[in-house]
Amino acid sequence: MFAQGIKTVLAVSVVALLLAAPAAAEPVTLKLLHVNDLDRIEESKQRGGIARLMTLVKRERAAGGNVIFTHGGDTISPSLLSGFDKGAHIIDLFNEAELDLMVLGNHEFDFGPDNFRARIAEAKFPIISSNIREADGTAPKNTIDEKIIEIKGVKFGFYGLTTETTPTVSSPGDITFLPAVETGSAKAKSLKGQGADIVVAVVHTAIDVDMALARANAGDLIISGHDEHLMTFFDGKHVVTESNDQANWVVITDLTIDRTEEDGKVSVGWTPSFRMIDTRTVVPDPEMAALVKGYTDQLDTELGVEIGTTETPLDSRRATVRGQEAAIGNLITDAMRDGVDAEIAITNGGGIRANKEYPAGAKLTRKDILSELPFGNKTVKLELTGEAIRAAIENGLSQVETGAGRFPQISGLKVTANLANEPGKRVLEIMVGDAPLDPAKTYTVATNDFMAAGGDGYTSFGSGKALVNAIDATLMASMVIDYVAEKGTVAPKVEGRIVLQ
Repeated sequence: MFAQGIKTVLAVSVVALLLAAPAAAEPVTLKLLHVNDLDRIEESKQRGGIARLMTLVKRERAAGGNVIFTHGGDTISPSLLSGFDKGAHIIDLFNEAELDLMVLGNHEFDFGPDNFRARIAEAKFPIISSNIREADGTAPKNTIDEKIIEIKGVKFGFYGLTTETTPTVSSPGDITFLPAVETGSAKAKSLKGQGADIVVAVVHTAIDVDMALARANAGDLIISGHDEHLMTFFDGKHVVTESNDQANWVVITDLTIDRTEEDGKVSVGWTPSFRMIDTRTVVPDPEMAALVKGYTDQLDTELGVEIGTTETPLDSRRATVRGQEAAIGNLITDAMRDGVDAEIAITNGGGIRANKEYPAGAKLTRKDILSELPFGNKTVKLELTGEAIRAAIENGLSQVETGAGRFPQISGLKVTANLANEPGKRVLEIMVGDAPLDPAKTYTVATNDFMAAGGDGYTSFGSGKALVNAIDATLMASMVIDYVAEKGTVAPKVEGRIVLQ
């Protein structure tokens, strides 16, 4: 009887403990499949492109569970196709892909605010924007400020941010961009107040801003674009991820969420794991590949025409055109200077985009030139003082270390600079022909309309007089095509136009 009594007491005690224990629900899982900086719809070197991405999206969706497919911005531009249809094709293809959520990148504004508004009006997927404002202070039409998604009792709150540098690096007109960290902090607090268990910031911001958002507790997960890094970061409290570019790699963040309830209070804990998918291992989705081919075939017919031959190698790789004198930069600026009969030409290396090498003897096509100059920029002609030109070159050399797109490719000048000096004091000498640049003298300068409007920090161009304005100007790409076609054979080379010490 005594032993029987102990067993009864123990049984009651165990039941009591079980009743007192927190009630744990079955873990909730979520897959965040993220892509960013994807403007090239076709694959390159058997990697990237929308068809391979679509296979991955379909595979993850078919595997079951909860999948949210996000885009970190920079997609409407600057591809070759976008130079013709201003990005309409990319919206069409992502509509087909049934994208779940997209934040806006700076390149969504490359063709101006009216085109931006037209493109987002065509999107059938949600575009999230928390820090962009029209001139009247309202959010752009056809965007959402935030989104809460509930999965098995767990609430995920989403908001979006676009880099504050957009007015400098693109052409948003009178559209403004609120401070990212301040806005993000307020949005995270608001979403938590609305019951969000986990806050996800889908952002197109530089990595220092991404990390600042994490430090400010402006989101549990920061899924980003803009820097084109392939990265995952977790400090035990915050996640920061980015998926390279062009869907060459895709980062999938797998979340396991434990939701427990004790004494009427609910607590949520989560654990991330990461998959970096090299899309070279993924077979293109045939349906999406057919849609992509329809667009690329149309272009190939029109643009595959050869226009001339280069006797010398050309290098348009990002590190080259943004960090040193480049033969292709010399070709482009020579064509610009010739096209408007200017003494000097300056263009930003970041506007040269194909990121490829051409061997000596390569046949150049219209498509090659348009791939290098996809933005649809025009060549304008300004009258500027030597002082303004020097300020422009200082600006162009001010961020060489970070590979900024403002690096100057030039014609008609020889620049000697010391990068050990602080920005703004790097230029040692500028020669125009055989004479030193005269600060008080005026010169005629060919540049692109983006820079002439102060883009990439070229604010000193605003002091100039427009001799050929953007309304009357010719497309840069057309000018280079005509220049190469007229000569038949070109032989640009690095010749000491920019000497960096």
